[in-house]
Amino acid sequence: MGILDLGRYKGIVWAITGFLVAFIAILALNHGIAGLFADDVAGVKFLSQMRTQPAEIQANARTITERLQAGEKVDDAIEALRSSATAYDHAFIGLAGGMVSDNSGATIGVSALNDAEAKAMLADGEKVWKEYKAKLDPILRFSGSPYAAEAPAPAAPAPTGKNAAAAPAAEKPAGVQLSPRGRRLQTALVELNTFAAASQAQLSQISTKLAGQVEESSKGNAALLRGVQIGGLLAALALLGALFFYFARNLRKEEMVSSRARKETADILRTVNEGLFLLDKDLKLGSERSMALNTIFRKEDFMNLTFDSLLKDIVPEKTLKTAMDYVALLWGERVNEKLVKTINPLNEVEVHFDNPAGGFDTHYLEFDFNRVKSDGSLSHLLVTVNDVTKRVMLSRELQESQEKAQAQLDLLLRILHVEPDSLTGFLTDADVSLKMVNSILKEPAREETAFRAKIDGIYRQVHAVKGEAAALGLKTVEQRAHAFEESLSDLKGRPTLSGSDFLPLVVKLDDLFNHLAQVREMLGRLVDLHHAIAARRTSGGGQVEAAKVDQWLAGKHDQTMQMKALPTQQPQQEAEAAVGLERTLEDLAARVASSHSKQVSLKCTGLTEVPESYKRAVKDITIQLVRNAVVHGIETPDQRVKAQKSETGFLGVEFTQRGEEGFELVVQDDGRGLQLDRIKEVAVERGLITPAQAALLDPRQTMALIFRPGFSTADRVTTDAGRGAGMDLVRILVAELGGRVGLASAGGRFSKFKIWLPSPSRAVAA
Repeated sequence: MGILDLGRYKGIVWAITGFLVAFIAILALNHGIAGLFADDVAGVKFLSQMRTQPAEIQANARTITERLQAGEKVDDAIEALRSSATAYDHAFIGLAGGMVSDNSGATIGVSALNDAEAKAMLADGEKVWKEYKAKLDPILRFSGSPYAAEAPAPAAPAPTGKNAAAAPAAEKPAGVQLSPRGRRLQTALVELNTFAAASQAQLSQISTKLAGQVEESSKGNAALLRGVQIGGLLAALALLGALFFYFARNLRKEEMVSSRARKETADILRTVNEGLFLLDKDLKLGSERSMALNTIFRKEDFMNLTFDSLLKDIVPEKTLKTAMDYVALLWGERVNEKLVKTINPLNEVEVHFDNPAGGFDTHYLEFDFNRVKSDGSLSHLLVTVNDVTKRVMLSRELQESQEKAQAQLDLLLRILHVEPDSLTGFLTDADVSLKMVNSILKEPAREETAFRAKIDGIYRQVHAVKGEAAALGLKTVEQRAHAFEESLSDLKGRPTLSGSDFLPLVVKLDDLFNHLAQVREMLGRLVDLHHAIAARRTSGGGQVEAAKVDQWLAGKHDQTMQMKALPTQQPQQEAEAAVGLERTLEDLAARVASSHSKQVSLKCTGLTEVPESYKRAVKDITIQLVRNAVVHGIETPDQRVKAQKSETGFLGVEFTQRGEEGFELVVQDDGRGLQLDRIKEVAVERGLITPAQAALLDPRQTMALIFRPGFSTADRVTTDAGRGAGMDLVRILVAELGGRVGLASAGGRFSKFKIWLPSPSRAVAA
């Protein structure tokens, strides 16, 4: 910025400068005229004194004459005459140059003495004075004694005044004898006195006239001085009036502009939807702010409010501390503003406002901070606040819709990879299990043991649905079943139970029913699509038009599109079912192993021998045992290498017919085996047995603990383990069929489950 760049104050500065210059000029002129006036006054005084000097010279000459007549010494009188004559001569010379002397002897120039009239009078006076000096010269050059050698007689008193001048020389006292030089002095005095009588008046008159002329000049200068002072005063008043008018007009104009700007600012602050305010270095809110701030923060008074007090009651303490640290960071001069804005923790901050109903309303506010600099230094922070609740909610709804759509797509893709018969069987079994859960929920119960029994019954059914869904890779079904188990686990942990505690389970059960209905609908559409495509490829009247397929894709499938399936032989269906179960187990083992960073190889044999009445039970049992073996039995590759095993664990499922004795199902792995000490430790921790009982258990009894409800050696609950329901379900399923479970294990080598099932004719009805 330049030195003379005065901005809006330029007019004021130039006006004041002009006024000062004019004032100084008037003062200078006034001072100059006042100086001339003072010089004229000194000149008048000088000429007045000079007018008396000729008379003084004449008086000194008479004194010499009187003393000469009286015979007295004349040296001092002559010296006095010489001094007065010299002074008058110097004064006359100064007047010729227009100069006079003041009381201090300083020389002063008098302008009035330089005009033609004054110079003419001075020329006339100089002539007279020149003749006067000629008469004075003999007297002024006299020295010594004017008397004869003999001593003079006492002289009579010398006449004074006019008598001395008029007294003739012959009338000097007797006895006074003048020397020739004395007589010449006497003669010069007589001539001087005679000439002085005429010239004195002329010289005095010239001095008087010069003094009058100087006095007239002084009066003119005085009048001029008064005129300058009055004119200067009037000019100053006029200039002040002009300045007042100019500034009044400009101030009015600026006031109008400022008022219009304030009105526009007020209109903007009243109309803008964002909350706007300034923060100073003390984090205090400025006096100017947008009206939207009242609506956003639900308050009217913001006076003397600080930023922390603004947020204190509407955000958690942790959020408030983070916000204050961030704002303090913005005040750092060396901090990059753009970089800091990228880490703004108040981009979408959740706030809570009390409502009249006694609760609170949740909103989301977005804060934006911009530095405001004044004279190159940071002075304020401009804070912009927006209520982005609708945006956040729409974004969440969109995200939920996308997640839901993605989940449905994933479910559809997974359905496409599942054997239709396996999926159909799962849906049928799941529907039965969930109806069983619904029946259990409806059963009346009053005692605590009845409530606990209801929980266990529901747990087994939901866990079976979860296990089979996980085996088929139906993630959405598995997650909902897992959430159902979470609620059951919460009920288990409560000290007392009532019927109302089971009400939330009804909502989750309904969600599971609805979701399975969606899966069933998708499966139906896929089957319809499969039939439609098959029909298009079929020649003759069975061909379906392309429009029919489009209708199916739009969800408007026609029942006439469904083609009757060709009859197949029962052995082929059983083989396909066995292949479906084997593939399901393989997928389950691979998926669980991948999630636990393990490698496993599954081999299934004899699953084609499973009787129809045992298929569901065998499927549920093998799913639980395979998942349990991968999670708890098979080690990670590095652990297996340390144990001198191959990195890939082996897992075998074998179903064998034993004639009239029934069937045998064996699930075996080459993992770490059952850790008996760990089993006892967990059983004691969960209160299943006491430490004293644990010490008395033999290996067989210890291994039997894994079939207890709620028992699990997992460190945390996941979708694959941790609830302690899998082995309990296996025990119940086997017991319901009238079978037995055998368990063998060698630490660090293997685990083997051997399940004996009676022939269907001898089995207990499930």
